[in-house]
Amino acid sequence: MFKSLSFFIKSILIGVVVAAVILTLVPELRKGSKISFAMLSQQQVTQEKLSFNHAVNAAGPAVVNIYSQSIDNTASFNRRQPVERISIGSGVIMTESGYILTCQHVVENANSILIGLQDGRRFEAQIIGKDPITDLAVLSINADNLHAIPQQNDMDTRVGDVVLAVGNPYDLGQTITQGIVSRFSQSLFATYFDYIQTDAVLNEGNSGGALVDSNGYLVGINNANYKTFDNRRRVIEVEGVYFAIPYGLAKKVMDEIIATGKVTRGALGFGGQENPVGDGILVTAVTPDEPAELAGLLVGDVVVAIDNVAANDLRKTLEVITNTLPGKTVELQINRNNQLLNIVVVVAEL
Repeated sequence: MFKSLSFFIKSILIGVVVAAVILTLVPELRKGSKISFAMLSQQQVTQEKLSFNHAVNAAGPAVVNIYSQSIDNTASFNRRQPVERISIGSGVIMTESGYILTCQHVVENANSILIGLQDGRRFEAQIIGKDPITDLAVLSINADNLHAIPQQNDMDTRVGDVVLAVGNPYDLGQTITQGIVSRFSQSLFATYFDYIQTDAVLNEGNSGGALVDSNGYLVGINNANYKTFDNRRRVIEVEGVYFAIPYGLAKKVMDEIIATGKVTRGALGFGGQENPVGDGILVTAVTPDEPAELAGLLVGDVVVAIDNVAANDLRKTLEVITNTLPGKTVELQINRNNQLLNIVVVVAEL
């Protein structure tokens, strides 16, 4: 009898001790919470998925569909009547007041231009101006509650940055493709500026759309894909090589077109390359009757400096010239047969 009582008391004491330990380790039980078997199993950690949804939401409403209507009057053996043509492209709302950037070739020869916003509204657009050198055009629409694309003045775009191309390929509706900045293309297509090269896929209808970074800020205006010839001299498209006009240049062109209706660039009328055997720009061509020839510049001269600023980088030298207003004079310091000469040239308009 005593042994049974002793065993019973020991069991109660052990139960009390175990209960106290459990209440100490699991305080939720003291609040009357129900025990969850999930607490007793190992918790699975779910890794947050990578998404650019926030960038698309920031930039997407600012990218518009562009439909340009033109009349083809070209006569042929089978066709003598004019034909109406509709071209598709994309554009980017740059200001809440209604200025839109796109590519010039999207609206080339257009008789009328229709803008389709992502909220379903449609507006006729007016062409404010074009710039053939950068293949950019500025349009304007009269509309309220416009979503301007996020912009940042100092875009530190680097090779390897993730970018998203936003546009309207094949009129399928707004489509996003993703890639990286592959390189900055120098002198491949343009003499006066660098293209952004990317592998974010562009198709017909993407031209004029936005290239944005992973935060939705505008990096460039999508422009073209790379094309070459096959062994039968037929034009073929190269996958994975696409180009965009950098934001800084596009913004500068837009501001000048809005202010004056066009982009004014200076020109001297000579071509060159970086000197392969020393400093300076080697003159390889001089255009007849242009300022450089009239001032006495010759093929084979080496331009050492412009207005006492060293001319070692071809792109920077061209930028200095194009940014000089027509009518102004610049002094070229040249090396001709190891003799330094100074000539004064009046800048013309490109």
